[in-house]
Amino acid sequence: MFTDIAKAINESNNIIILPHKSVDGDCLGSSYALKLGLLKLGKNAQVIVEEKDKDAKFFAIIKDAECFVEVPDLVIAVDCGDIDRIDSRRGIFDSCENTVNIDHHGTNDGYAKLNFVDACASATGEIIFKLLKFLQVEIDDNIAQNLYIAISFDSGRFSYSNTTCETHKIAGELIQYNFDFPYLNAFIFDTNSQKELVLIKEALKTLEVLADGKIASVTVSEKVIKKYKATDSELGGIVNYPRSIDTVQIAFYFKEQKDGVKVSMRSNGPDVSKIAKKYGGGGHERASGCTLNMPVKKAKKIMYDEAMAVIC
Repeated sequence: MFTDIAKAINESNNIIILPHKSVDGDCLGSSYALKLGLLKLGKNAQVIVEEKDKDAKFFAIIKDAECFVEVPDLVIAVDCGDIDRIDSRRGIFDSCENTVNIDHHGTNDGYAKLNFVDACASATGEIIFKLLKFLQVEIDDNIAQNLYIAISFDSGRFSYSNTTCETHKIAGELIQYNFDFPYLNAFIFDTNSQKELVLIKEALKTLEVLADGKIASVTVSEKVIKKYKATDSELGGIVNYPRSIDTVQIAFYFKEQKDGVKVSMRSNGPDVSKIAKKYGGGGHERASGCTLNMPVKKAKKIMYDEAMAVIC
């Protein structure tokens, strides 16, 4: 199962871990759980994130330990559905002879020397849990907290359709450790800053509903982003608002950027990963995204047409 990856880890001393850009609970929880596990094996391990200011609120609840790696002999991409999600850290990945890709996105094309992709896992955190067990790492409170954050986040607090019996079994084992999981869930899902609420308000002003309520979208303009100095972390959950409409099958969040539009898709049924992949993106059947290098009005037209073709 993990034999080749475990061999690569055991034969390495200096390991860099790369979560995807626009970090979320799964990629961070998974990455730092892996880091702490590798430290227990006597390895030097460092997580390098794309965001330089570490603005994502998840950093406030992630457990870490100091360790820095200058020249890696192994680089592990965690929760990166495609190599472009490594972004400006691509040079770190490409310059290392030994690379590993651990992920749960079904659109992952296996871009590393060693790849482990399980699209049936609710979160990459499930995979890291099993890998650490395979490596005979003793799970402790800090590792358990990071893994729980990863799994809870990507399973939507165990409410999304990707949640399985295995997800609950792993979570059940994790909550036996000493960390405050009710607080973590409340922090992740029920807590917003005042700025985040203002951004939600701005987004909802743009709400569009069409196809007899089966398609809905919100848009955040470049002007709004600049005005409020909004980060990806602060905007990350906005797509869930159009998705929450009871008749909606496909929801879109359009984020206007200098060179185009970032499109986030959520589904209550149809497979949106096929739409994302068609336009150079990827993700899961019910949560995917892509970037279109065109004005937002044109991007909306294209995405609405694609959604119309697959809704029931």
